Formats: sequence, structure tokens, C-alpha cells
Amino acid sequence: MFNNGLSPKLLVNLLLVLLVAGIILGREFNCLPGMKMARNDIGQWREQEITVLGELENAPVIRIDDEGKSHIKYLVNCERVLSSGNNLDTQGKIILYANDDSFDDHRGKLHEREYEEEKYGRSGDKIKVSGKLMKLHDYQNPGRMDTVMANYAQGIHGQMRAGKYSIELTSQDKNMVSRIAERIRHIYRSQMDSVMPKGDSAAIFAMLFGGYGGIRPELLEAFTVTGLIHILSVSGSHITLMAGTANVIGRLLGLSGGLTSVLATLIIAVYSLLAGFTTPVIRSAIMGVLTVLALSLGREKDAQHILSLTALGILLLWPLSLFDISFQLSFGATAGLLYLSPKIGSFLRKYMHRYVADSLGVTMGAQLAVLPFMAWYFNVISISSLLANLVVAPIVELIIVISLLAGVIVGVLPILGQFIFIISSMLLGLAYELTRLIARLPGSQIYIPTFSLPMWGIYYLLLLSVIMPEKTRLYYKDQILSLWLKTKNSNKGRYIIWGGAALMMAAIVMLYAIKPNEMQVHFIDVGQGDAALVITPHGHAFMVDTGGTRQGGYDIGARVDIPYLLHYGVRKLDFIMLTHAHDDHAKGVGGILGKIPVGAVMIGHEGREAYLKTFGGANPAVKTEPLVTLKEGKEMTLDGVRIQILYAPEENKTGGSTGNEFSNLIRVSYGNHSFLFTGDLSLEHESILCSRGTALESTVLKVGHHGSSTSSSENFLKAVKPQWSIISVGYGNSFGHPKKEILDRLEQCTASKILRTDENGAVVFYTDGEKLRVNTQIVYDK
Repeated sequence: MFNNGLSPKLLVNLLLVLLVAGIILGREFNCLPGMKMARNDIGQWREQEITVLGELENAPVIRIDDEGKSHIKYLVNCERVLSSGNNLDTQGKIILYANDDSFDDHRGKLHEREYEEEKYGRSGDKIKVSGKLMKLHDYQNPGRMDTVMANYAQGIHGQMRAGKYSIELTSQDKNMVSRIAERIRHIYRSQMDSVMPKGDSAAIFAMLFGGYGGIRPELLEAFTVTGLIHILSVSGSHITLMAGTANVIGRLLGLSGGLTSVLATLIIAVYSLLAGFTTPVIRSAIMGVLTVLALSLGREKDAQHILSLTALGILLLWPLSLFDISFQLSFGATAGLLYLSPKIGSFLRKYMHRYVADSLGVTMGAQLAVLPFMAWYFNVISISSLLANLVVAPIVELIIVISLLAGVIVGVLPILGQFIFIISSMLLGLAYELTRLIARLPGSQIYIPTFSLPMWGIYYLLLLSVIMPEKTRLYYKDQILSLWLKTKNSNKGRYIIWGGAALMMAAIVMLYAIKPNEMQVHFIDVGQGDAALVITPHGHAFMVDTGGTRQGGYDIGARVDIPYLLHYGVRKLDFIMLTHAHDDHAKGVGGILGKIPVGAVMIGHEGREAYLKTFGGANPAVKTEPLVTLKEGKEMTLDGVRIQILYAPEENKTGGSTGNEFSNLIRVSYGNHSFLFTGDLSLEHESILCSRGTALESTVLKVGHHGSSTSSSENFLKAVKPQWSIISVGYGNSFGHPKKEILDRLEQCTASKILRTDENGAVVFYTDGEKLRVNTQIVYDK
């Protein structure tokens, strides 16, 4: 039997985790994005037009937009590929995006299926699709969750967007276990839809089986602020709840520890199957089953070691899980529960009721264990989660348990099952109102800066000192104290101590004194759009454009801009300047407002209503922010940074019909270096500026209109004379940006170096007014 502390065996296990991780990385080197793949891997055909034959890995994910159009996402297990007349075997998975127009006449046969949503296919169906296979890609900004690596961890090596009439589906009577799981999930959803509002049905279904589709945005926001968002993804907490339910049933039935563990294993296995048996679910299930076995058999002290062994097993089976946020947070939080929570709970029991102390201990232990990860990915920690886990989490757990029970009962006693679903809906309303109340409390979320690498080490060394056995801690304490006394009591030692302290203080003062006051200019990767952040030498910040998507299905402001700002310590903006009102430049404003303070939003001359429409007029924060129209010739100085509005057309003099004709031209300067933001400035307006003789010369040019041929004339480029040209553009965009003729023109007319956000990710310039340096986000050729 192991002791409760940090035993030598545990240290060996932890070291083995690091060792095996290194071995795995070496073994899996060829599978990393951009590295050499197996000869027949589907990833070999990236950037090529091909036809793929394969099988649906699971049921499609379907989203209905505001216009009633279906957007379908498939996971395809590839079997054959047709390319250049060759018919070859292949392996690996791809993500396939489609819509209602993607199907040929074969889909008509599928309309005969019993359930309407199955007309787009079921797991196991054969699929044939033609299109261009693209590499996996995401917004390449620091601090983001690496979804590309997470997909690689699941064997997904590419993505494709189906064209019109490019998909053939053929029904297959196989994968019966998966089909049964899909049918059961359908029964749950249809029964819930019949007795409760759609929003409640979507939320409870997500709590049971994962996903965010159809959930009210305000509920998502409240769950995010209070740290309960993990409930909407099947994870270790769900597996723990299943194990706890099995334990209660075992006690009620008087089962032995062994039989209880068998029951728990069975319940976890069935639930994992219903949840889709995805890689994260399998990982959580393995960890949960092994822990349950240890606890049910009275081997609580072995659970700590099982955690390490489970991590090793998971990394051996799915090596790239090491880079997956779900693995990182699940492993870290579980370690916190096993090592930190008991000590925190024991300490708190001296001052409060046992239930409250243990509940707080669980939440605090899990959060402290993953604090550096939370700082890296989110830069906030939810203080309100302590209260939410005490008050709301038990209600949510009850909803999950009784809703799963209702799905079993509804097949035998439909009225009783539907009645339980109604109770679940009422409990969700209660949980929602309590969550909103808690989320509105002052200090619900606390900002935490990104940890540097030394800070990671110091932090986990401190946690290690907390979980050390008392004897081990006293031993090291005595050793350090003995060394201190020996050094202190000798003349030489005193000189070393005081001399070292003086040198350290002098070094800190000198570093602070010689540190240059630098302006930072960040070109953020927002896909097919523009967004830039300027941070002045003393920490003021403003943005020039914010990015956004035309369809509005993805909130660039809230999900890309805000995390980026927080990662760099920006918690408020003096103002946002917009070149024009198009979605891909201005829609992100709606997601930023209300998240952080913004002094003002500065707009062009399209009119206030055009901008409010772009921002999303339903957002209350939008209507309360001051909108200031930019005037040509206006200059501002902020913390030594000069901001000039070189051009702000008040009317369309060129006969164009888009907002591009109203693009403002903004230059930001500090010392000898300047940055020219062109928005989507058109050729006609570039000609006007050149004919006026406007001084355009700048160190860095944000290339107009994402590298479109409608911008960047020869005369304009020669007038700017940039040393650097930045193209803000989305990977694989449908416009073909940047155009080859523009890339050629940049090389012919300027001596500038070209950087692209689709290839280089976020691009950051630093200047003290004299020197200029640039960093790009590390981007693999995925």
C-alpha cells in the first residue's frame, strides 16, 4: 500500500511521463503537421483537386442558419482516393463541410429514412465527394487552443469544402452499435423537443452528450463566466458523475465493492458509447474506470499512481494528446483533485462546515493545478466558480442524472418520462437564473497574465512543496536552513549573501533603466479580414479594424480579438478606429464591446446605421458606445504615438457601389517608423491620393484589400516605399487572395519583405523609434 504523500514511486511515474512524452515525440515526429506522412495517408493530397471515397465516422453535425439553410459537418474515414486518373488506397480522416446544394440525386433515396435529420447520412454510410483537399488551419495567434493539433491527435489530416452536387451518399447497414447510439440520442432529443422549449432541449442535450448547437448565447456566456462551461463537453466530470451514480446505486442495492466497480464500468462504457465514443471521451472513460476500480476496491492510495499510469497509456495510444487542451486540463485537474483538494479541504474544515469545505477544496484544487494553462489559454480565472460549484453544479448534476433516467423510462412509461423531462427543464431555468445572478457578482472573473516559462517552473515547484509528505518537507527545510546558517555565520558567506543581493538589485535596476520604450503594432490573424492592435510605449492601446465574418456564424471579436488582447495584457482600449463598415473589418466590434472598456469607436462616412448594422444592433453595448466620425486631416497624439487620418472620403466620387470606396487611410508613427493602414482602399482612390501628392511613405504597409487586384497600384506602392508589406488574408479563401499579380507587383515596385497572416500567423512589430524588429507566430506548414 502506498503512503498518502509524494512517494518515490510517484516521482518515478511523473518522470516516466516526461520521458515517454519525449520518446513519443521522437517516434511520432513524422506525424506532426508539416512533417513527412505515411505514403498512403490522405494528407499527401493536400492542395490538390481529388475525389475521396470513404465512410462516415459518425453522424453529421447539422446547423440551421437564420435563413433556414443547412450547414453540415462530416468526419470521413477515407478509404480510396481518385487523383489524376489513379485509384489508390488511402487512410486517415478528413473534415468535410457541406450544405443543401452539395448533394446529387442520390440523396433522394435517403429522404425515405424514418428520421428527417438522417437524410444527410448516418455513421457507417458510404460517401463519395470531390473537391480540393486543404490543410487543417486555425487562427494562428499566441495563446489559442491548438485545434489543429487536437485534430491530428484524432487522426484527422485535412479538410474539404464540398462544391455543388459533389457528394454521393450510399446507405450502409453496418456500424449497428453506433446506429443504436444515434437512435437513442434521437429519442432523447425528440422527446425533449416535444415537452420543453428548443433552447432548453438544446442545453440539456448538450449536458448529456456534448455540443453547443442551438444553446442560447446568454446561457453560454453565464456558464463561461462562472466556470461551468465544461458541462457542455463530455469530459472527466461526466465520467465522475456516472461513477458516483453507480456508487449510489450499489449502496442502495447492497452490492460489494467489486460488484459496484463492475456496475460503474458498465455505466461508464454505455454512457461513453452514447456520447459518441470520441477520443476525448475514451480518454476520460479509461481514466475514470481505472480510478473507480481503485476506489471501489479500497485502494484509494493507488488512485494517484493510476493517474500517472493512465496518462502514460493514453500518450502511447494517442501520442499527440500531449498537445490537446482537453488532455492537458483533464489530467491537470484530476491531479489537483487527487493531491491538492484533500489538503485544501482538510485545512478549510477548521473554519467551515465539512460539505462547504470539501466542495471548495475540490474546485480550488482543480483550478490551482491548471492555473498556468488557464492563464495561457484564457487569461482569466472564474472566482465565481467557487460559488457556482456549491450552488449550481449540484442542480446541473441532478439534471444530467434524471434526464438520462427519463430517456430510459420514456420507452416504457412515456408520460412519466416526459414528466421527468419537464422537471429537468424547470431545473435548468433555476440553474440559469442562479448562474446569471452569480455571473453578475463583482469580481466574477479575475484577469491573470500569461505565465513566462520560469514562472511555470516556480509555480509548480511551490505546488510540489505543498503536496510533499511532511517528513520530506521538513527534511528539505532543515537542509536549506542548515546551509543558510553555515553561510551566514562565516565572514565569506556574509559577503556572498549581501554581495549577491546587491548585484541582483543592481541588475534589476539597470535592466529597467535601459529597457527601451517601445511601440508595438500587432497584425492579428483574423482569417479573411483585417485587425491590428497598437500598444503605445506606456501601455495605452487601440485597434485599427477588428475583423469579422460575413455570415456572422463565428464571433471574431469575442473569440479571437478578446483572447488576443488579454494574452498581451490589454484590458481596455482607448478607442477602435475603423477603415470602413464591411463585416470583415468591423463586425468584431460587437464582440469586443461589453467585454472590455472601449473609449470610443471611430468610423467612416457610410453613416451611423451602416456601422450599427455591422456591429449587431441587438447588442446593448453597441448602442451605448460613442461613435465618432473620422475627419480627413485630423491628427492625434497618444503617448508619443502620432495618428494621422490621411484620407476619409465623405462621398463616393468614383462611382463605386461598395463600402471600399469609403475606406479611411490611417498612418500610425513613432519616431522614424510608420505604419500605413489602407483597409480596402481601391485603385481609384489610390490614384486620387497620388495625384494630390499626399505624403504616403511608410515603413510598414498593410496591403490593401487582402491582396486583391482592386488595390495596390504601381504608383501607390512606389509612393509608400514600404520596407515591410503585410497581407491580412484567410487561408484557402474563395477570392483567391492574395492575387499573384499583386505579389509580383510588390516585388517589382518595392524592396519590402512580404508577410502574410495565412502563412505567418500574427505579425508583431516592436520599435523604439529608431530600431525595428518583427516577430511572427510560429506556424507549421499544416
